[in-house]
Amino acid sequence: MLERKGESMTSELLVSKERMIGLDVIRGFAVLGIFFVNVPEMIGIGNAFEPSYRGLDAFIRLIYDMLFQTKFYSIFAFLFGVGFYLFFENAERQGKRPRILFMRRLLLLMVLGIGHAVLLWFGDILYTYAILGFLLLIFYKRSPKTILVWSLILSGLFGLFIILATFALGLSKELSKPLFTHIPDWGERIDFLLGSGLGNAASLSFEILGLFLLGLYAGKKSWFEHKELNVTVVHRVHMSAFILSILLFIPMVHYYSSHPVYMPMELYPYTHFTGKTMAIFYICTLLLMIHRYGIQRFSSLAAVGRMTLTNYLVQSILTMLLLQVFWNYVNRLPLWVGMVYSVAVVVIIIFWSKLWLHHYRMGPLEWLWRAGTYGQWPALNRKQGVATGGTPTTKA
Repeated sequence: MLERKGESMTSELLVSKERMIGLDVIRGFAVLGIFFVNVPEMIGIGNAFEPSYRGLDAFIRLIYDMLFQTKFYSIFAFLFGVGFYLFFENAERQGKRPRILFMRRLLLLMVLGIGHAVLLWFGDILYTYAILGFLLLIFYKRSPKTILVWSLILSGLFGLFIILATFALGLSKELSKPLFTHIPDWGERIDFLLGSGLGNAASLSFEILGLFLLGLYAGKKSWFEHKELNVTVVHRVHMSAFILSILLFIPMVHYYSSHPVYMPMELYPYTHFTGKTMAIFYICTLLLMIHRYGIQRFSSLAAVGRMTLTNYLVQSILTMLLLQVFWNYVNRLPLWVGMVYSVAVVVIIIFWSKLWLHHYRMGPLEWLWRAGTYGQWPALNRKQGVATGGTPTTKA
């Protein structure tokens, strides 16, 4: 009897560990995808600097909008909601005060996000996540059905807003105006943060919170537990998301082929909605591949995912501090250069993530974040004891 109980507990721990690694794989995939999206804006060749494209740049921009733009922050926001549920679940199981810990965690994330936005990258998303994260506390004790309904309502309202806003801006010719004519310095980044930045955060709040809630719903329904994974259902969702994406791609390709000048913002409703269908497609693809080939095949992505916060900041540091030493101009580079640069940095990040985690339990910023959350220094070196506060992967 005791032997069977021990075997059962061991099996549950292994399932839990695999579930966490699976989430890390998806998280790593998302943070690398976000970098591909951010690079054009970071180096002065994105929509904020160039609202229209021609020739090869127009084709590359179309590929960006179909496969990258809005897809990865959708996954990231969804995973934030999953992480919130796992964080609370962990803290409650250990007899800790999850609300206090999570609020402390969000405050630290907000400080980090504001610092990132001012010192490095005006497109930071961390402070927006931190602000909206407080609203998740309202929903934790709600039923899965209530959470799903609110998620759909918020996402639907934002989708309607996108359609109306794009139509209104198109009529006013605002779509053809660049947001910046040069790469902003730190003073201009502060002005942007206090002005347009907060406005953008407010306009995105319905969508981001809706995705947070969908992630919370997924956590409550145990979507990512391997013992619960219904491969047949995942296949159906996977194929449905693929078909919907193809249908939404058709007008995008038609616009590109019939217009000599490609203006991404004119197609933004399609870019937005494919952001959701392709996010689902990507997640299902990863789940099915993990199920078929095993988790070890994806250890590189899992390593990146375990250091998401650190890698998100490293991407900005490498680009904003190193690249701009050699290139600080706007609209002087073709888009393909940004893609090549992105691939090079992704290779570096994968290599350094695996190397770091060979010696340490978590990324340096994850370590500091955990220390600030729990009020004590967790073990960092792999030769030390077990890290404080549960497994490093159960983060929001």
